[in-house]
Amino acid sequence: MPARAVLYVVLSAVVMAALTISAILVFSYRQPGAVADLPSPTTNIDQPTPAASGAAPPEEAPPVTPQATRTTESLAKQTQPESLGVEQLKGYDWPVRNAFITSRMEPRVAGFVLIDGEEVHDGLDLATYCGDKVRAAHDGTVLYAGRNFDPFFGYLGDPSPIYARLERLHRVNQQPIVVVIDDGNGYRSLYVHLQEALAEPGAEVKAGEVIGLEGATGYASGCHLHYGLIRMDGEWQEVVPHLLQFGYPPFVRERVNPLKVLPWADPDAPAKLRDRVLGTPTPVPSSSVSPTPPTTPSPTQVPGAPSPASSNPQPISRGNDR
Repeated sequence: MPARAVLYVVLSAVVMAALTISAILVFSYRQPGAVADLPSPTTNIDQPTPAASGAAPPEEAPPVTPQATRTTESLAKQTQPESLGVEQLKGYDWPVRNAFITSRMEPRVAGFVLIDGEEVHDGLDLATYCGDKVRAAHDGTVLYAGRNFDPFFGYLGDPSPIYARLERLHRVNQQPIVVVIDDGNGYRSLYVHLQEALAEPGAEVKAGEVIGLEGATGYASGCHLHYGLIRMDGEWQEVVPHLLQFGYPPFVRERVNPLKVLPWADPDAPAKLRDRVLGTPTPVPSSSVSPTPPTTPSPTQVPGAPSPASSNPQPISRGNDR
């Protein structure tokens, strides 16, 4: 065979072999478990995966967002009607019946807001017994029921750092159970320290309807209801500065004294308030003296007492009913 023919045969064999190898490589690359399924160069193949080790895959930490804003955000941000003046408010009833007033809205150490430069307790504390019924003080819409209530309290700013801190410290459940109700008149009512909330967000309630049970959740010294009233388009009040380190925004909407709207002469009012309005009956004389009809002093005989027809009381000196 001529040398040229031999060379041609050898070159043809080399070309055919190269084509065959290329086809095999391409076919292998497209099969499962072959080259395409190998770990990337950045994968640590010596580190077992969660599935291989039997451990659950790590969960991504959820964003620190108060539960209240996740569940009823639309209610928290709803437009508020223009509020009436406090002296014009009507339709308020006592949220706990025949209670003792254990603390008023007045200056005290460890208050929540600053008014005229003093720390002030921002609501009215009413006590009867643990588990007593707590009722809506006014018709309205339930905005929130639970422990992550701050977004409904009218802050100027974002209250989520409060919950970020509590979550870091694993103290979320140390918050009180609170029901917040929009009273439909530009005000919101707060029911704090509940043993249990019996109202659902979005529910329409009437004054006197049971919304929870009296308790001591949160940092309460005993079972009682802290009842607060917020004027949602009122002035901004400064939060006590030392609370800023715990994540509280610096300003909050105006707190209103509940004793200015709750009816003192109501049968469900605390006894001492009723006596201030209606007067205390004169004791019946002894049998040795000719009996005379018992008299009831008129409200004008009680210094500083409001008219029985008025649901707005006059201020009382600090410290009564403590």
